[in-house]
Amino acid sequence: VALTGNEITVVRTRRLILILLAGLLIGLASSWVDGINAQRQKPGKQKETYTRPKPTEPIKPYIPDANRFQNDKVFLENADSLYRPAGEFEEYQIVKGTVKFRQGNMWMFCDSAYYYPDKNSMDAFGHVQMQKGDTLFVYADRLYYDGEEKHATLVRGASRNKVELRNKTVTLTTDSLDYDVVNEMGWYTTGGTLDDKVNTLTSQYGEYSPGTKLAKFRTDVLLVNNRDGYKLRTEELDYSTTTHIADINTRTIIEGANDTIITTRGWYDTQTDHAQLTARSTITHRDSTNNVTWLEGDSIIYDKRTRMSRAYMFRDEAKQQQPMVLTDTARKIQLIGGYGEYNDSTRQALATEYPLLIEYSRPDTLFLRADTVLSIIEPQMVWPDSLAAEISAGNRAWLSKITNPGQLAEGLRAEIVPLPYDYYPSGPPSPIGLPREKWGLKYVKAKTNGATATDDNEPDDEITLADSTALPGQEPRMPRRIDRLGRDSAYMVPKDFHVARAIGRARFFNQDVQGVADTLIYSQYDSMLYMLRKPVVWSGERQVAGNRIDVHLNDSTADWAYLPQSGMLAEHVDEKFYNQLSGTKLKAWMADKKIRRLEVDGNVQVILLPEEKDSTYSKFVNAESSYLTIDFKEGEMDHLRMWPDVNGTVTPIGDVKPGLMYLQGFRWLEALRPVREWYGDRVRWIDDLGEVPEALEQWFREPAELKTEVPRPTEYKKLMRRDSTQ
Repeated sequence: VALTGNEITVVRTRRLILILLAGLLIGLASSWVDGINAQRQKPGKQKETYTRPKPTEPIKPYIPDANRFQNDKVFLENADSLYRPAGEFEEYQIVKGTVKFRQGNMWMFCDSAYYYPDKNSMDAFGHVQMQKGDTLFVYADRLYYDGEEKHATLVRGASRNKVELRNKTVTLTTDSLDYDVVNEMGWYTTGGTLDDKVNTLTSQYGEYSPGTKLAKFRTDVLLVNNRDGYKLRTEELDYSTTTHIADINTRTIIEGANDTIITTRGWYDTQTDHAQLTARSTITHRDSTNNVTWLEGDSIIYDKRTRMSRAYMFRDEAKQQQPMVLTDTARKIQLIGGYGEYNDSTRQALATEYPLLIEYSRPDTLFLRADTVLSIIEPQMVWPDSLAAEISAGNRAWLSKITNPGQLAEGLRAEIVPLPYDYYPSGPPSPIGLPREKWGLKYVKAKTNGATATDDNEPDDEITLADSTALPGQEPRMPRRIDRLGRDSAYMVPKDFHVARAIGRARFFNQDVQGVADTLIYSQYDSMLYMLRKPVVWSGERQVAGNRIDVHLNDSTADWAYLPQSGMLAEHVDEKFYNQLSGTKLKAWMADKKIRRLEVDGNVQVILLPEEKDSTYSKFVNAESSYLTIDFKEGEMDHLRMWPDVNGTVTPIGDVKPGLMYLQGFRWLEALRPVREWYGDRVRWIDDLGEVPEALEQWFREPAELKTEVPRPTEYKKLMRRDSTQ
């Protein structure tokens, strides 16, 4: 067959490819056969022909020659792996696993570390823990420890988000902590918290020593009591976790639920709530109605558990002395003195050492001085505003005609059955809802405040009602009262009233009236001012003196005064002449700060200089009788009446003998009167500074003519009722 040139070339190429593939297959087969033959020709393992000798002593790990009980050397006690990098400029070891280091009795644990034996230091990472005995534990994410300085720097991180130092009951938490092992002192500078189970303290900078249990805090210091929740805020504070006492060295505010203390120096026992403040300090008390009382003093002792505060004025002349000041904002009273006490639970205050009480509820401020001033809050049962409102003219007319309790009971809109006091119906109590005749009955019994009758035969002002539903042998229920207005005492509510007592050389003064007495008692409940033992009162040119003076106040102004144990009134007329009046019992009524009526009961003696139409005095009247009344108009005498028998004389003023110019026992006591004078650019009372004039000292040293007793508020009920009828 004839082939072309191209076809011959293709055939040759195919043959060449087949020859190459056949050669490759033959080479691979030959190599495989040679490998099998080589394995068959490899000799087997030969057995040992000798026996190894047994060790003559136990095998021990290699321990370096260094003394491992050195207190200043950091030793690696354990690690799961150790790696020493080669060729590094500084020699160190990388350890991992359960890593333990020790320096003396301080142990350090971590997950991994860089250990520098020559530098006696290490850097630890992951779940770091420092432990010293069973008292100190420190936890962190990283630890940088200098064994030469024995100084540790601990930082928070991924494994522990806070650094914690624990010492028994104390836990210190921060982001970064430095710890000095030698001095046993840890401190932070980036903010931290210390909790000792009693208080939680936070600050920007803090120190704590597990050895001394003392801590120091600086910048934005806040102490929160874990029991009461009260807060102490300051910029510097020293604190003991053993005694839980905070030492105050800069301006500090302590805020409680009802109290706030502001001071600059002292200490506060946060466990017993007792404080001693040794710099000018203020305590603010708030009651349940948010009324505020301030106590201020150069030095204050405060006891929160007894709720008692004691304030002092410095006695060191080198220091700036300021008095104790107690301010009651609700009652507008300020109490000033060298020493003071305040009981927040009873709201009782006391001041001594030249005390001064200032009552500023009205424009004309009242000042009161004494050796000791007491301010007391006494609760009393009163009618609510809805029942204390003014009654209608018709009811007033009806009540004015009532002469006995029966008439009052008949006019009330209630069924009251008069029964004997000891009457009890048979059978069990009947609940409300049954027919009226089945209800528990009530009884009516007249009360006379312990007396069987009154000397003026006046009707009783109260009726007692008692629920008679008690079974025989059971305690009867508490009696109830109905007053002359038909109000049931069951609707009375408690209300606090102020009582002030000025004891020892007491004197009060304002622009309109001034007075002195050995003891002054003011009762807000019945609006009474009691002046006991040698009292004297001045108003303008008038003077009132006696063994006891009782003044009734209405809206802070006097509306009547009563002298129950003899007294004398005097009015300066001209030069050595005085109008004078004395008697066994005296009572005066005032209106608009002027006297409108005067009554004298028993042993009346009068010396009077009547004013003529031309405003001159030409006659001298001396008279005696059993009773006297004087009516005044615009403060001037308008009508005088004496009865039943009057003895006396009228003498020209020029013929009056000096021995007959004054009643027996008369003394014009102007030297005792508190007066005002200009002081700098203002008018002040001379007695503001507390000095007692010699004349006043002498006055109270003299014996009193009669012994006086402290009156009871109920003593004046009949007297006040008689005023309303007139």
